[in-house]
Amino acid sequence: MYGTGGRFSHCTQALRFDDGLYIVESQGAGYWPINGIQRTPFATWVQMARERDYNVAWLPLKKEIAAMYDVEAARAFFFEREGLPYGYHNFLFGWLDTQYSNLPPLMPNEFMPIALAQYEKINFNQVYRIYGAALNMRMGTNDLTIPEIAGLAALQGKSIQDLAAEVEQEGWEYYDGMSYVCSAFVAGVWQAAGIFKYWDDSVVINATEFQPYDDYRLAFFDKNFERPLACVEADPDLPYCQIMGKYRIQLQPEAYSSLEPYSNMYETCTSIWPDYLHLPENC
Repeated sequence: MYGTGGRFSHCTQALRFDDGLYIVESQGAGYWPINGIQRTPFATWVQMARERDYNVAWLPLKKEIAAMYDVEAARAFFFEREGLPYGYHNFLFGWLDTQYSNLPPLMPNEFMPIALAQYEKINFNQVYRIYGAALNMRMGTNDLTIPEIAGLAALQGKSIQDLAAEVEQEGWEYYDGMSYVCSAFVAGVWQAAGIFKYWDDSVVINATEFQPYDDYRLAFFDKNFERPLACVEADPDLPYCQIMGKYRIQLQPEAYSSLEPYSNMYETCTSIWPDYLHLPENC
């Protein structure tokens, strides 16, 4: 959240199947009983979220967007990816879009690869899962350490920062399959459902480049829907409904449901604290 500007850290989607309403998501096992892309009956999910002290907001789609939502295609997208592990491999790489304009000011651009190169001497597999695998993917190699990748990249006139900024391509097959963080999976379901094409039928995105902030900026959500009375009484000024939590989720009014989709969006964007401006335009 500090790095990307998002006001929440996890995204899910409600999706109807033949036997009822489910929450579909890519979830890490640190929060849920199982790891990876999964579906949970809505009532069960709500109970689990309460037990884990979640703050949860419901962001409803605009009626015209919901009307074109291809439920069958969304279900097919889910079933093709159900059981894949959480997107550890691209957790960082949907955020690192530029060489030098994404990390918070307290973190020099050179710090991450240097620190992780030291830590991989202690736990190579852990560093490889969250950082090394994605760098190797970009180099077309396997199991190289960060210093080895840096040396090989230098022979091609590239730095580690250059590699990190390369677009994370949806569909890349890592050693354990395709990789989706929570927000990337939600964006992927939306693309399968066809709603990115509401404004422009030619729009195509790489879902793996989407962070939570990127998801809720999309102009998909109804800011004027008739909220249930309980929502209005609890939060008179919010344009969405928070259904649980000790703390109010306050999305940036200027950002929430504000951006019409365009092809290859969010692939080359800056995002620096405190303003988190996505530059240049249509990045």
